[in-house]
Order: sequence, then structure tokens, then C-alpha cells
Amino acid sequence: MTVYEQELRKLFEHSDLVDRPQFSGRVCVGDLGKDLRVRVEFLSTHISSQYDAIRLTVLNRTEGVVDRTLLRFQDVWGKKQVPNNPNFRSGVIPHLWDDYGKVEWYAYHPTAADYAALRDAVGQYLSAFRERTPELERSGPKLVYICAPLRGDVTNNVEFARQKAQEVFAEGNIPICPHLLFPPVADPDDPAQDEKARAMGLRLLESCQQMNVYGPVWTDGMWQEIYKAGELGIPVLTDQKTIGRTPPARHPKRKER
Repeated sequence: MTVYEQELRKLFEHSDLVDRPQFSGRVCVGDLGKDLRVRVEFLSTHISSQYDAIRLTVLNRTEGVVDRTLLRFQDVWGKKQVPNNPNFRSGVIPHLWDDYGKVEWYAYHPTAADYAALRDAVGQYLSAFRERTPELERSGPKLVYICAPLRGDVTNNVEFARQKAQEVFAEGNIPICPHLLFPPVADPDDPAQDEKARAMGLRLLESCQQMNVYGPVWTDGMWQEIYKAGELGIPVLTDQKTIGRTPPARHPKRKER
């Protein structure tokens, strides 16, 4: 497995950005809908051996290219500082460096937060092309996604989510509560398991007809779920008169020129 494939897998393998992702060398191809595919590949925009961006190409199976955009790592992550390295006092532009076949991140390696930001930027772009399957008219109970804080005091937060899920159940709807599903099988303190559980939770959200947001403080993970609900057109209800905190910044989409 090449370094390029490893990096693409970090972005797409356990996320809900694309369906059935396939990896080959520097390229990932996945499904967006009935006839739409997306091709993602590393790209060098300045120096041939320095891969500082990914290009996303949306394809129709019969009509070819629908749209294309370029996401530069600098645009998403900004210039990164390299502590204790006098050669990069002003920071470094993140990129993969291909040094005669030896490929690695140059000076700065992206963090879990960086990968999450890049996924968010990719998701914002692809959401314009992904079609949400219309829900059947239902007279029965709704699937209600329980969005609540988890990290920190996990035990009490799980109990809080359980109580809220019980309220939804008492109202006659079906609570979809990741806090009750994932902590017994995925350790919230394990970054890899936590990231996988987050992605699975977002996948569950796709089947819901409503999101209920609980708690006075909304964490970054909750905002990720709220943003996703907005992209899917799912109504979001909250028990707060105002939002619990300022939402994290979202990076604007950039079109390739």
C-alpha cells in the first residue's frame, strides 16, 4: 500500500463522504448516488514532487465530468508551525514530498483535527451533488437522532442521553442514540475507535427524520452532527433558547480555476 493510499483511506475508508470507496495508488473512487461517482486524487499545484492538494472530480456514469474542484491543504489548514525547528520560523505549507520514491509529509504531519477539517471541507463540496432519498410519508413514529455531549464525564453524559432518549420514546417516537450504542463497544478515549464511532453515528443520522439537540454546551462533535443534519435537510430541534457556544469555523469551498 502506497503512502497516498494510506492517506486517502484515512479520509474516506470509515467516513460517510462516499459510498463503497475503492483505492488505487493516488486515487480514490466512490459513489455519490445512482449515477454519480467522485474521483479523488493527490495533486501538485506548484512543484512536481510536492503534493499540496487533492482534486475532486464528480462524474456522471454516462455524461462524464459534472464538476471539479481543488482543495489545497494550505487553504483548509493554513500555514503550520514546526516547533523547535529553526528552518521553519514562519511555518510550513503542508504537503506530501516525493523524494525519489520515498513519500512522507514534509516537516509537519497532519493531526486528527486536521483530517477532520479536510473531511468537512470535502463533505461540504460533495453535499451539493449527493441526493437524499426522499422519505416515505409516515403516520407512525419518527426516527429521532439524540445529539448530546459525550466526552468529559462520559458516565454522566451517557446517563443524560439515556434520559433524553427515554423522553423521545415516551412521546411515541424511536430514539436513535449513539451514546447508548457505541460506548460499550468503542472506547471514546481511543482516537481510532472514537473516529470510527463518529462516522457510524453520522451514517445512522441519514435514516432519521428529526434531530433533537440537548445540553447547554454543544461540543465540536455535536456541531459536526448538526451540520450534517443541515446538509441532509433534517429538522433540528433544541431544548435551548440560544445556541450553547459559538460554532467552529467552516472553510468555504473553492472552485478550481
